[in-house]
Amino acid sequence: MDLFEDLEGKFVARLREIHSTTRTTSDGKATITFRTARIDAEYDPEVMRKVEAGRLIAIPNIMGVGSDDSFSIYEIADLYPMHYSMLTLDRSQPSTIRKEFMSLIDSEWRKGSKSTWIEIVAAPTGHVMKIEGGSPIFIRKNIAPLPGAKVSLLGRELIKKFICYDPGRNNDGGYTIGKLLGVADEEIPFTVNLEKLLHYHVGVFAFTGSGKSNLTSLVIRKAVKACPNLKVVVFDVSSEYGISLLDLLCNSPSRVLFTEGLPESDTMEAAEEYYKRHVVPETLLERKEDLIVRIRDLFEWKKVIKLDLPSKGTLKMNAYKSYSGLLEILSGLLEEKYGASAQKVIVPAVMEKIQGFVENNGIDEGSPIGAEAEQLLCEIDQLLGKAKLRDDAAIKSIFYNLRVAISNGRGNKKDGYGINDLTSEIMDTRKGAPRVFVINIPEVETARSLCGDLIGEVFRSKKRSFSLEPRIVFVFDEAQEFIPYEKKKEDGTEYSSLAVERLLRHGRKYHLHGWISTQRIAHLNTNVLQQLHSYFVSTMPRPYDRQLISDTFAIDDAFMERTLLFQNGDWLMTSFKATNTQNVPVFFHAFNNEDYILAETL
Repeated sequence: MDLFEDLEGKFVARLREIHSTTRTTSDGKATITFRTARIDAEYDPEVMRKVEAGRLIAIPNIMGVGSDDSFSIYEIADLYPMHYSMLTLDRSQPSTIRKEFMSLIDSEWRKGSKSTWIEIVAAPTGHVMKIEGGSPIFIRKNIAPLPGAKVSLLGRELIKKFICYDPGRNNDGGYTIGKLLGVADEEIPFTVNLEKLLHYHVGVFAFTGSGKSNLTSLVIRKAVKACPNLKVVVFDVSSEYGISLLDLLCNSPSRVLFTEGLPESDTMEAAEEYYKRHVVPETLLERKEDLIVRIRDLFEWKKVIKLDLPSKGTLKMNAYKSYSGLLEILSGLLEEKYGASAQKVIVPAVMEKIQGFVENNGIDEGSPIGAEAEQLLCEIDQLLGKAKLRDDAAIKSIFYNLRVAISNGRGNKKDGYGINDLTSEIMDTRKGAPRVFVINIPEVETARSLCGDLIGEVFRSKKRSFSLEPRIVFVFDEAQEFIPYEKKKEDGTEYSSLAVERLLRHGRKYHLHGWISTQRIAHLNTNVLQQLHSYFVSTMPRPYDRQLISDTFAIDDAFMERTLLFQNGDWLMTSFKATNTQNVPVFFHAFNNEDYILAETL
């Protein structure tokens, strides 16, 4: 393996200095310091064309003095040509002299001059490369490089070894999500460990139009193929994924759920209505007829279903028929200013009995009260019978009415496809069971309510089944609608935010995972952000957003500023688990998800 590359002897560079920059954090409560390497390289147009941001370099450090076997690994964040005369050129000089200097500088770019060089800014990756027995090994260690030392470009194979996950025999492109940037004239496939990427939760942050949904759809299709036991549930409030995953929905067991019905008598009419309700990428607009034909297949194969959700009034009633709702009602009796004192004495004992029953039987407090509570209700009746309470005491009325509500609910069997049916299909591990669920919910308040309910139901089902299968990923597109920084009870954001926070805090041990996609990171629940282990970042025009990402995920400012120059499909990724080396910023260009739709669907 060739460790280094010198571009046919044209790349000659040395470390000039380590430059420190200190600034306040985005919240203004602390300071943060970044250290970047400033490197002087001999000027050559070929070097400027072939060396880009994201290229990895090696600089000798103190551990390798005398042995030349230890190097600090840095990553190029920016580079630009410099001329000695530029350093003293300013507006204090007469215009004529400035023009003469600039003409001189311009001519020397072409013919070459000892007054020119390339200024390279590079940031540390936090890793050291040791050469042992002629083979390189990488160690997570931050050792300062030696000023004046020769700087070398890492070779192609060494870059792959340092960054890319090696799937071994499964290396058929299923783990490849794009190509690395920074290596001109060559394409190095960027492969990631999809299992670990999704297992430890993911965040995608970019301005509108940067390709968040495109990247998310790409990874979903790759992960479904690479992980046979994986299921994906997408909360699609922007109505995008029903088209961007169309080929996957057609070719895999799947469900597309709408909260508002579609025409049932004519599948072609239904397909046209489906098309109208979705945002279609510009590159696919001219293929409308082909898309509608494939959408019609979804209806022919009964994959599109109306999801029946309870009304707001029903949701409130159901809340009080749960264990947590009952405890809330009982705690309200304690807060009554003029309530009977005898009743207030017995309420804590009743609440303890309910909580003990829930804990001993492994029941989630949010679960509805059903036949399993018969023994509990009998014990509470006996307890209340021993207490000296009036016949019309509120606590007696509560449990009498609760029995009536439970017995009345036993005979009500609801038709249609509801949240319990959805949960059952998500948890179904049989061959042929749906693996991809796209839930089209244009009303965000409804989406928040469903998000909280569904996560709660899946958690309860996981606990009852005592099985880690299947592995489930919940995708939250437009995540600021589900997990805002400022949560409110009245609009449902408190309910959805707590559910997503629970998913990311405790879900991994049950093989439940989250994918967060948003353009407004500054408005997100910070407790959720702290649970993410992999981050994809593209263009974020607001300085505050870039600073917040830099502070939250320990990404150097030099890399964040580089994202302003990204084209559509360019991404900066940092991962603690999915790449071959921990927490190394990776510049890459993602494959276009729309190409898969055109190739496999049309």
